[in-house]
Amino acid sequence: MKIRKITAIALSAAVLSMSTFTAFADMINENLDVNTKDPVNEENELKSRFMSYKGVIKEVSDYHRGDGAKMVAIEDENGLPANIIITEDTYVINRDKLAVGETLTVFYDALRPMILIYPPQISAEVAVVGEIDLNIKVDLFDKDLVSADNFLKLNISEETEIISEDGSKFEGELYNRKFVVLYGVSTRSIPAQTNPTKIVVLGEEEPVILSEVVVNGKILEGVKPIQNDDGVIMLPVRAVSEELGYEVGWNQEAQKVTVGDLLSFEIDKDNYTMDDTSGIQLYAAPTLEDGLTYVPLSFFSEFLNTSEAQALNSQVVITKDLGI
Repeated sequence: MKIRKITAIALSAAVLSMSTFTAFADMINENLDVNTKDPVNEENELKSRFMSYKGVIKEVSDYHRGDGAKMVAIEDENGLPANIIITEDTYVINRDKLAVGETLTVFYDALRPMILIYPPQISAEVAVVGEIDLNIKVDLFDKDLVSADNFLKLNISEETEIISEDGSKFEGELYNRKFVVLYGVSTRSIPAQTNPTKIVVLGEEEPVILSEVVVNGKILEGVKPIQNDDGVIMLPVRAVSEELGYEVGWNQEAQKVTVGDLLSFEIDKDNYTMDDTSGIQLYAAPTLEDGLTYVPLSFFSEFLNTSEAQALNSQVVITKDLGI
């Protein structure tokens, strides 16, 4: 079976200056070597835990979940549309300004699978309505308070406000947590260093025990999802791909797993090749567990034409529309 070649809509990196959306522009400070150029390169962008999307709000409507969620239709500066899902769990800056004509910037987890539909549908973890006067960085920060893409290091001062999503003072450990960081000037270094004005500590998601894989409404007997050390859902590539109608093989000469006619990859390398185009990354490498090859859940939405690939309660549900 032929695999459709996907053309991805380009999404900007998750580092923006919210006042001008040009990071570090025209900053002047006599006491700091001020960063006036965004040092993020392509490699670092690929490692960022969060991606972002910005546009002008065209429509706001109720989302079908019925829990106060909103579907926000936006268009970016090139006229490309996207549908943004904002729920009560989304951390929103200036929520009361959410209205047609306002600018909306959303940040979403790069490891979370996205349904490949047009316009793209994005579940926002963080959203900013309108413009603010500070820079914003949304990412996972390690034990040294360095962001996952090595772009920004935080130097906490007495003036730094540290709060939870509900606005209360955060009293816990700051290490290996996801932050919304609001900051002004930063040093000209890699990583850039800053004394942040405010840190919002994003809540930890409740762990979900996944026990079944459902493909086109059929429970695959004996097929169990796993999660890697980063919490990425991984599935056995052969069982799921073959259920979707793709042949899985092994290229002995290249030492690669092949799926269908155009797709291949190596174990332990986050580098997928599609129709001779290599270097496609999914933020998680294929892995070998108990003799089975596992790939991230996003593998199936990115490459195998599925209209749905997500975790629902204790199940991982994958759906491929007939005729695709």
